[in-house]
Amino acid sequence: MRLDVVDLDRVKAALRRRMQVMAEGVFAAKIFVVVNGKGGVGKSSLSTAIAAALAKAGQTVLLVEMDEQGNHDEDLGTSGTELADDGRAQAAAILEGKPFAPTGEARPNLFVVPGGGALEEVVEELYCQRRLAALSEDPEDQLAWMGMYAAALDAVRDDYDVIILDVAPGCEPLQLQALVAGDRVLIPSKSDPSSRKGLRTVARRFARARLLNLALRLLGVIIFATNSSATKVQNKIKEQLAEDLNGAAPVMDQTIRHVEAAAVLCRTRGQLPQELAAAPDLDPKMLPSVKALAGDYRSLALEVLQAKAELDRAEEDRRQDA
Repeated sequence: MRLDVVDLDRVKAALRRRMQVMAEGVFAAKIFVVVNGKGGVGKSSLSTAIAAALAKAGQTVLLVEMDEQGNHDEDLGTSGTELADDGRAQAAAILEGKPFAPTGEARPNLFVVPGGGALEEVVEELYCQRRLAALSEDPEDQLAWMGMYAAALDAVRDDYDVIILDVAPGCEPLQLQALVAGDRVLIPSKSDPSSRKGLRTVARRFARARLLNLALRLLGVIIFATNSSATKVQNKIKEQLAEDLNGAAPVMDQTIRHVEAAAVLCRTRGQLPQELAAAPDLDPKMLPSVKALAGDYRSLALEVLQAKAELDRAEEDRRQDA
């Protein structure tokens, strides 16, 4: 299904409105984008765990999986339920202009918009719109295609305290959509060269998205699947990532440890680490490592909120000084 001119006019109007709100300084930063140019770095696990931690703390959270794989259904245990729609609601919002509505509440205060196979049509449309935009001589038309998700999400952003976008690693058009729609960017990364290369890929796309989204900021990089006892190795990884970032954002102090057995069990049972740690039938031998992993995610959620608050204050100070 192709977008027509009226739909694109709607997107452009929405982008103009959000630019005006940003200029007036009343644009509340609440959309987190979890992204890396490489897969297998913990994006889905981080997104669902952080979303659940914020929801448990009383925040009303919308978790959006912008990925055809649909991993959130396994993470949250919603596979085979009415909440798992294979991305159809999301596709309808982007391609047909329907409301960007969640399929339901996966946990108290945690509302979900699943990904899945239906997003293949969205990706196809985005590639078409990008090719059409390249033929235009109008600067606004050249960029407007990147704002389709921003237009849809802006219509519902006031309904939630936090919106988290978990974005597919290999799809540039989807990543640009998320970065244009988002406010704060979190980049999970492992220590391998491919993960660091993926980080640099995101940095390039970040710069392009800023053409439409001046409020976009890098919040930080999260080191995923590390050996919690290897302090020297962790410090070396942080130094390397900080060098890659060139001061653009911090590397979060809290890392997420590598506990393969716990990660597999979480997805098998459809439970998050903090839920698995409280399960009465958990093998006592696994309890210490699962509790430690759950603690990592809780601490990370708090650090993310603190980093956001500090960045928000700095932004407000700059506006007042301008």
